[in-house]
Amino acid sequence: IDAMKSHNTDLTSALRYLLSQLKNQEINLTRPATNEEEIKLLQSEAKKRKESITAYQNGGRPELADKEQKELTIIQEFLPQQMSDEELRKVIEEIISQNENKDFGSVMKQVMARVRGQADGALVSSLVKSLL
Repeated sequence: IDAMKSHNTDLTSALRYLLSQLKNQEINLTRPATNEEEIKLLQSEAKKRKESITAYQNGGRPELADKEQKELTIIQEFLPQQMSDEELRKVIEEIISQNENKDFGSVMKQVMARVRGQADGALVSSLVKSLL
């Protein structure tokens, strides 16, 4: 309502879209979504925006990339604080030192369970590969 009253059309449209996506998810689940499911949806939407930004920039459409960037910024306001690379590296090193079986799959499973929602899976994967 505040976004509509302040005539912030970018914020209004992004929030309406996110609310509709959440409602659609609840309809598909036939129950209210949990916080974790809502965060997964927001992460998915953020990932879509990042991919779109790259595609629009490569395609020479900076105006569309700017629009997607604005939406990404709005979505990121609702996501949990992301871990820094250094914090993530410490978590991975701790799990590797505690883990007897130092294969990629088992380390990834444990790291993702601990940092769920706080780090991007691709970043975690690249750090785990470099540390193993």
